Amino acid sequence: MQTRIRAMVVVFFLFIFVGALNISIPSSAAEDNSAVNFDISHHHIGISVPDAEASAAWYKKMFGFEVALRMNEDAANKMKIVHIKRGNCYIELFQVEGAKLLPEHRRDPNADLRVHGLAHWAFQVPNVHAAVKELKAKGAEIAMEPVDTPGIAFVFIRDNAGNTFELIQYK
Repeated sequence: MQTRIRAMVVVFFLFIFVGALNISIPSSAAEDNSAVNFDISHHHIGISVPDAEASAAWYKKMFGFEVALRMNEDAANKMKIVHIKRGNCYIELFQVEGAKLLPEHRRDPNADLRVHGLAHWAFQVPNVHAAVKELKAKGAEIAMEPVDTPGIAFVFIRDNAGNTFELIQYK
């Protein structure tokens, strides 16, 4: 377990380090039409859950999210969508009748990294340990206990549907 945590920390720091280098592309390589001439900002993540209302209530209890919109999409597919938000952070909860259960590997942050695709999302918090203490008191499930390094602290939490996400603190 310690080896996996160390490996995750090393990979995370390499990601941060490489991003901090701000490496420029030589002008000949920049001529490949890869320039982007529009702004973007993060808007939302979408999560498939067995019960959208129960998940909306869980995110309200744990993080203070409020329902922004409820929709019943495509009656033939029996889909319910609940948008929740806190500040400028949105989550789109999908409840689709007959959806497959969350695979077991998706409940384990270490195992999920070994499968291509979206592995997790993260919320930045000012103090990981204080957040974990509060979340545990509210009944949240910790997927991976906090890891504390000189530059960051992080922890993985499971929501009420078993989806893992990270809380991260930059020091």
